[in-house]
Amino acid sequence: MTRILIIASGGGHTGFARAIAQYLPEKVDFVIPTNDTYSRQMISQYANKIYEIPKGREPDESSLVLFKRLLSIIVKSANIKKYDLIIATGSNHSIFPSFFQYLKGGKVYGIESQDRLITKGKAIGIISNYAKGVFLHWQDQRKLYEKKGIVVGPIVEKPKYESKDEGYILVTTGSMGFKRLFDAIVKSVIGKRIVMQTGKIDPTIYRNQNVTTFSFDPDLEKWIANASLVITHQGKTAMEAVVMYRKPVIMVYNNDWKSATTLSDAKKYAEILGATFLSDPITWSDYNVLLEAIENANEPNVFDTGTPNLVKHVLSEL
Repeated sequence: MTRILIIASGGGHTGFARAIAQYLPEKVDFVIPTNDTYSRQMISQYANKIYEIPKGREPDESSLVLFKRLLSIIVKSANIKKYDLIIATGSNHSIFPSFFQYLKGGKVYGIESQDRLITKGKAIGIISNYAKGVFLHWQDQRKLYEKKGIVVGPIVEKPKYESKDEGYILVTTGSMGFKRLFDAIVKSVIGKRIVMQTGKIDPTIYRNQNVTTFSFDPDLEKWIANASLVITHQGKTAMEAVVMYRKPVIMVYNNDWKSATTLSDAKKYAEILGATFLSDPITWSDYNVLLEAIENANEPNVFDTGTPNLVKHVLSEL
């Protein structure tokens, strides 16, 4: 099915891309960030062809970085052949490839982030100007895109495992990691088994008898499925843990994500999921904030998966 191009823009955005690919009847083509080995691992089995285009900047990088990479991004985006239908999963990485496909006559759709309830994501807000539609996870997001919003339900993958409780707390905060949170957990959560995915932060500094650590596991889902509790940030994993495996979730807001979701968005996102919300660890009076949240974590809300609805809409457009 070479008529479809999915722009898998790293991290949770690539998670959206893989979720969609799992429900499509055939392999499709993808764009990923240059040298993003995690994204390549995640989508390679679903891909006919994979293009690489530099990512403008990461959430913790300044806008100046984008200008240094801009020429390469434009040239490589413009050189991708025309596709009939394009799905932009979000982040600045999705803008130029989707825009050049629009100029070539392709139908562009965007995916708004699951944690945008009050403010639009900057990248998808731009893409929505030329997109035919924007896929949304929640009815609460419809007000953000009154004319182009298409509510399909939470966009998650097909669960690979049964939900079990093997007695550990899973801590995972995406590819960038969240050192303040990791430090707080290792110092304060005593006597409990912890499994921690640290992303770009060195996992060895947290490893001990009760703490299992690793930088990245392409099968993080296995760890989610078997956890007693998931502690994460305002990203996609919170939705996956709740929707796919009905796990209690503690969502800890990361102030460093300056270009990501706002505090108000994150609070609303946690409310929709039925997750326990905590502000950034730098605001805590002491570690009892975390310990009380662990002892009194909320039961998650129940949802139907929305990915089949998205795929049905996409196939009807071809």
